[in-house]
Amino acid sequence: MKKLSFYLAIILVMALSSCFKKSETKSLYPRFSEDPNSHSIFGQLVRLKSGFIVERKDSLYYLGDIVLSSAQLNALDEYGTFFPKRPSYIGPDTSVHPVYNIPMQMVQKNLAIPRAFSQYPTPYNMWAMVRFTYNPNLPFWLKEEIRSVLYQMQAVSNVRFYNATGQPTIDPTYGFPYPYIDFYYIGAASTSNSRVGRVGGMQRINLANFVIYQPNAIVHEICHALGMFHEMERVDRDNYININWTNLKPVFALQFQKITSNYYQLGPYDFNSVTGYDSRGYDTTAVNDRGQYAYIKKSDGSDIYQGLELSDFDRRWINTFYIPFIARSDIYAELDSIVYKGDNTRMSLAERLSLQVTLNKGIPDIPPIGRIPNNF
Repeated sequence: MKKLSFYLAIILVMALSSCFKKSETKSLYPRFSEDPNSHSIFGQLVRLKSGFIVERKDSLYYLGDIVLSSAQLNALDEYGTFFPKRPSYIGPDTSVHPVYNIPMQMVQKNLAIPRAFSQYPTPYNMWAMVRFTYNPNLPFWLKEEIRSVLYQMQAVSNVRFYNATGQPTIDPTYGFPYPYIDFYYIGAASTSNSRVGRVGGMQRINLANFVIYQPNAIVHEICHALGMFHEMERVDRDNYININWTNLKPVFALQFQKITSNYYQLGPYDFNSVTGYDSRGYDTTAVNDRGQYAYIKKSDGSDIYQGLELSDFDRRWINTFYIPFIARSDIYAELDSIVYKGDNTRMSLAERLSLQVTLNKGIPDIPPIGRIPNNF
């Protein structure tokens, strides 16, 4: 959404469910209301079996600016959560190759390992490095904004991006699609949107014109792709905020539905997060009265403002789940010169080298060749 801020850290667990079939939409997902006046002007609101409400538009399903994968939609329908069970492991995924985000054994042994490349049977669907492409339709100004945001995020956190623009998107040996983000321009739209986490194959971050004066909206959408949800969906949010439900249009209210199970939450409610929303400033597609707030702080009734950059707790979440890899063509896990701990302090040289040796199963020496260019 235009007015986005972000933070709720929810772990993305693998959903072992079948693909959603168009022919099942009417029986599986009945209409939220038969009254056309209650539908979003963008699409149709649909109540799932779990009671969760989503928006159906152009054969896709949305929670505001979050585009649901088929597996996520099915899990949300059946369980009321994005994934059927809580992960058993908390921390970065080191089982996939940083550049390709495919199983490390596949690269090491040159073997085709049976593994779903639309969803991953890992504890949660995170990236190693975030492989991305600039879509040819991006105007120059937007490409420059994205580039600036990527460097900014790398400078203050462990997340690393790999520019795969112009490179193969399909594995030349086995024919499966590499997981990657395609930054795409959608012009004069009122919302930008993204998938949540690594869903497999190509997944788009759709960016609208307004990000030229709200570059934090780009950060917001990237953070969704990293695995983060909106701060106001936290299970404990009612202790911190008052929501003006009567002022929210149904399509906007979707983004205030609580996530009550299978989530990872870090710290208290973060009013500075890039994934919360502003209290005010929405158009009439989102609220009934533009002069009224959407939600405010419970403690003193003051307004909430979207973070302009990653907050301290945003960074803590990213630094808990990501490791700053350097792009290599081999299987050696080389770390960047700065590695952050989960509390945002930097590892010492000894700590960083120890982690690197551990990741490489005791091998201390970095191969002299193997690094590959990675310019944004």
